Amino acid sequence: MRIGIGLGAGGAFGWAFHLGVLDGLRATGRDPASAERVIGTSAGSSIAISMLSGATTSEVLATLGPPDDPADRADMEQAFRDVRRRPWRVLRPIAPAAALSWRPGRGLPGIAGALPVGAFPTSTLRNFPGAQAMTEWPDPLWIPSVRADDGELVVFGRDRTDVAVVDAMEASSAVPGMFRTKLIDGRPHVDGAIASAVHADLFVPDDLDAVLISSPMTQPGNGAIRRRARRQLDAEMLLLERAGTHALRIEPDATIMELAQGFPRRNQDAGPKIAEAAAQMVVDAFARIGAT
Repeated sequence: MRIGIGLGAGGAFGWAFHLGVLDGLRATGRDPASAERVIGTSAGSSIAISMLSGATTSEVLATLGPPDDPADRADMEQAFRDVRRRPWRVLRPIAPAAALSWRPGRGLPGIAGALPVGAFPTSTLRNFPGAQAMTEWPDPLWIPSVRADDGELVVFGRDRTDVAVVDAMEASSAVPGMFRTKLIDGRPHVDGAIASAVHADLFVPDDLDAVLISSPMTQPGNGAIRRRARRQLDAEMLLLERAGTHALRIEPDATIMELAQGFPRRNQDAGPKIAEAAAQMVVDAFARIGAT
C-alpha cells in the first residue's frame, strides 16, 4: 500500500502524542519510515525528521526537557529577560507593510506580517535526534511554512530542497509572538500552522491508498484555535475522501489531555504516558476498521 503520514502542530504535547501514534503504527506491523509521503507541520516537522532518521521514542523524549547546550540555555535565559524588560520588542509586527496587501479569502496567512515577531529561539530544535545528521532531503518529507512578508505557503521538500532540513524545521515551528521568525534568504518564515494545523490536503495529489493523520491541535475544547483547527481538518479530510483516499484521523481524547496536565514544564514524567496512550489509540483504531 502507498501510505502517507501527517504529523500536525501541537507544541511539546504534540511531540509526545506523535511519538505514540508512530509507536502504535509500528505495533500494527507497519513501518512509518516506509511511508510514501510524510508531512510534518510545526511540532510535527521535528518528529518527522527524527522518525525518518531512525531515532527511537525514548531518545526523542529525553530531549524534551530544558536545553543541555550552555549557549542554548544562555540564549533562552536572555529571551526571558527581554520579554520582561522590553515586551514591545516581542510584540512588534514581523513585516507590517505586508499586511496592507491582504485580500479577502487569504485568511490568517495573508496577515502573517502583522503578527508579533516573538522572543525565543528555535535553534534548540536542532538538538532533536537525527536533525543535524539529515543533510539531504528525504524523498517522502514535506515541511510547510508560511512566508510572512507575502503570506505564501512554502512547502519545503516540495517547493524547495535547497534549504537545509533543520532550517525548514525551524521555519515551520516559529510560532509568532513566541518564537523568533526564521529568516531564509533574508525573508521571514513562520509556523506552518498559520495556514493549517495538519495540511492534510497536500496528500490529495499523491493519490495514496491511505493516510494516517496525527492531529494534536484538534484536542477537546472550545477555544478559537482548536475550533479553527477542527474546521480546517474536517474540510481537508473531505477532500481526501473525495479523492478516494482512506484517511484515519487520530486525535487526543479527554483521557490523554488529563495525563498531559502540566507537561512538560511541571510534569516531565507525562511524556511516556502520553505516548503510550496515543499508541493504544492507534492500535484500537486499526482494530475497529478490521486492519491487522
